[in-house]
Formats: sequence, C-alpha cells, structure tokens
Amino acid sequence: MAGRAPIAVALDAPDLGQVASWTSAARPHITTVKIGLELFLAHGRGAVEAVAHRQQDSPLRLFLDLKLHDIPNTVAGAVRSLAGADIAVRR
Repeated sequence: MAGRAPIAVALDAPDLGQVASWTSAARPHITTVKIGLELFLAHGRGAVEAVAHRQQDSPLRLFLDLKLHDIPNTVAGAVRSLAGADIAVRR
C-alpha cells in the first residue's frame, strides 16, 4: 500500500452503488475503507462481502464501525457472527 495516504474513507450510505463509486474513486489514494452502521443495517453482512469482493484487485483494509455498546456477551456474539468475513477485531 505504498504511496497511499494512511486514511479511511467512510462508506456510510444505504446504497451499495454509491458505496462502489466512492470506493473506486478513492482506492488509488487510501489504505482503508470504513463500513458504518447505516450501510451495515441496510445490507447486513452482504455489505461487508460486497466491499471486500470489490477490493480483490487492489486490497484495502476494511474497518467495520458498528459502535457496539451492549451486554458483553451480546457484543461477543455479534462479532462471532462476522467470523470468516476477513475483519480484524480490535477492542
């Protein structure tokens, strides 16, 4: 990812087409894309998979920003449900 700015582009829109356009325009210049709560609630795990699939020709980091504030076991279960989606979990 040399030559790219260490910044993230927030993909928090309910429309996957708009997200694809933003990702394509920003891809040559950034290292990370962020899927926000609005996009995730509109499309669920499909949003994560769609963005990850579109990145295969030019890998970007994927930051899933859901701001999970709940009972710890509920949050753990929500994170486990995303297993296999190639997402780094940070606390």
